[in-house]
Amino acid sequence: MAEKIPDDIEAKKFFEEIVPQQFEAMDKIEGMDGTQLAVQFNITGEGGGNWTLVVTDGKNMEVKPQEDEKAQITITMDVKDWRDTVTGKIQGLDIMQQTGRGSRAQFDKLKTVSGTLRLELTKEDGNLLPMELMFNKAATPQTTLKAKATDYADIQSGKLNGQQAFMSGKIKISGDMGFAMKIGTMMM
Repeated sequence: MAEKIPDDIEAKKFFEEIVPQQFEAMDKIEGMDGTQLAVQFNITGEGGGNWTLVVTDGKNMEVKPQEDEKAQITITMDVKDWRDTVTGKIQGLDIMQQTGRGSRAQFDKLKTVSGTLRLELTKEDGNLLPMELMFNKAATPQTTLKAKATDYADIQSGKLNGQQAFMSGKIKISGDMGFAMKIGTMMM
């Protein structure tokens, strides 16, 4: 992100004003002709709401202030935790930047993944940052991933290999392991 997001940013302003500006400044994803990716954000608590970002052909984005029954990814989190991620208070865990990355191969894999990933990330202060990612509106199967927020951010950025993090105990996974493996291959 080029510009620092204010610590007291309201979700409505962020999604309806800042996100479109950020998208315009991003490199567009090549090879995405004929695709439409809908990522829904359910921000719970006072000042939250529902917004869906619809990216067409990897080049154009529309922000809808509503839920989308066809969203391929639905991210649900508390307004305070969401604010901490977009303002950089939780190092390396910018949900919006992670949403903007990807490739045609990842998009094609995403179409085949259905289920819910519950993230239980531990912040540096020891508090929990819970988040839910639902793929293709499917509540099941379910998998829970527990990790330090910094380790999860390192996995997302490629600094830490997810399989090695699992084998060394840096991340713990419970629930449907087949679903966990599908998510892992999709993110690589």
